This record gives sequence, structure tokens and C-alpha cells, in this order.
Amino acid sequence: MNKHKFEHILVGNGEVTVIFLNGFRISLGSWNKVYPEVVQDNKVLLFNRLGVGSSAKAQAPQAGNLVVSEMRDLFSELKLDPPYVFVAHSFGGIFANLYARTYKDSVSGIVFVDSPHPLEIAKQRELKPPFILRVINGGLKVAEKWFDQYKYSEDECLIDTVSLIQRSCSFPAVPIAVVSGTQKMPLVPQKAFAVHLWYQEKLLQLSPNARHYLCENSSHFPQITEPHKVLSAIFDTLDAVKSKV
Repeated sequence: MNKHKFEHILVGNGEVTVIFLNGFRISLGSWNKVYPEVVQDNKVLLFNRLGVGSSAKAQAPQAGNLVVSEMRDLFSELKLDPPYVFVAHSFGGIFANLYARTYKDSVSGIVFVDSPHPLEIAKQRELKPPFILRVINGGLKVAEKWFDQYKYSEDECLIDTVSLIQRSCSFPAVPIAVVSGTQKMPLVPQKAFAVHLWYQEKLLQLSPNARHYLCENSSHFPQITEPHKVLSAIFDTLDAVKSKV
């Protein structure tokens, strides 16, 4: 049984279980424009990772191996039989990637929603953000360690999590979809955004069964600005998964 309390929503009665993974410090409400359509023919789980919403605060550094282990415990506690289809936004895609490599037979497909490629993480850190952003981010990190619910942040363990992915088994040959916002977010340097778009293409190389969905009117949250594109990616992936059964 999972010893932590995860705020979650479990709905639907289909044979395929679709699990939504939120971005960094993003609530499950970010999927409100998407998941109701998926529930019609599938079982759906949404949950907040530790420190988000009503989920418990983290009590230890949130390295990837701990996060995916706790995810697996939660799925078992809720009696969700694998394999699962993950729909993962941003940071959630890193955990979906690691989960698929760690528990290979437990994942039948993944939809990456503007998620970074693991190799992108190191590349982005080579690019220095504007000075004012460095000052703000530095101050926030100091405050977080002392005062708020994000004391053990997933971000602090990100390099270790990427290293785990690089040392783990190969990515399984399951259907994947890569949903990419093509609009740059404010304050993001153009060079950093160009790196992100390049690595979106690299994500397609994870599987021989991959499709790319470009969201021309979206930046980092296509599930909010262009939910129909995300739904297309989800349903196409589900069709590919069900055709194999």
C-alpha cells in the first residue's frame, strides 16, 4: 500500500487505463478540457504528485526512481491493472519515460504533451537565462528549502532522474505521440525555444511507432489552448494500442 496521500480522480470503466501525468507543480485540473472525452470508453486516473494540491508534502528528495515507485504503488492500491497509456505533460513526460523503461510490460503507449527529451535538460542548462530570471529563481529556491511545501523538489533531482533514464533499459517499442506547442512562451529566450523544438523531433526516435502533432496556436500548454489536438493524439494512440490487443 502507498503510505502517501495522493489527491486523485478515478473515473470510467473501459478496458484500457489512461493515466494523466501533470507537469512540474501543475494540478490535475490542467486536464479538465481533455479527460472528460477520454472517460467515455476508458478508465482514467488523474492525480497530483506530492506537494501539489491536496496531496501530502514530500518527505524525501523526489528522484525519479522514488517517484515512479510511488506511482506504481498508487496504481496497485487503486487496483489498476497494467499495461497503461500515459498522457504526460512537460515534466510528467520525464517520469513517463523512466516508468516505461523501468516497468516495460506495464506501459502500452505514451502521449508526450510538450515534454522535454531527457537529453534536452542538460542542453538547456548550458544556456544562461536572463540575469533577472537567475536572481528570481535563485531566491525562490532558497525560500523553498526553508518554508514551503516544495522543500523536496522534483527539480532539484532532475539531473539524477535523467541519469537514471540514461542508465536504464531501452525504451519499449510502444505507440507514442509527441504533441508540441510551436509558440514561444514570454521570457523564454529564442535560442532555448529552438533547442526545445529540436528535441521534440528527437522524442519521435524513441519508438518506431511515433506520430507528431504540431499545435500552431499553443505554447507550453496545448491541453488548455488546443485540447482538440491533444485529444486527437490520445485517441490515435489508443487506437494503435487497441489494435495490438
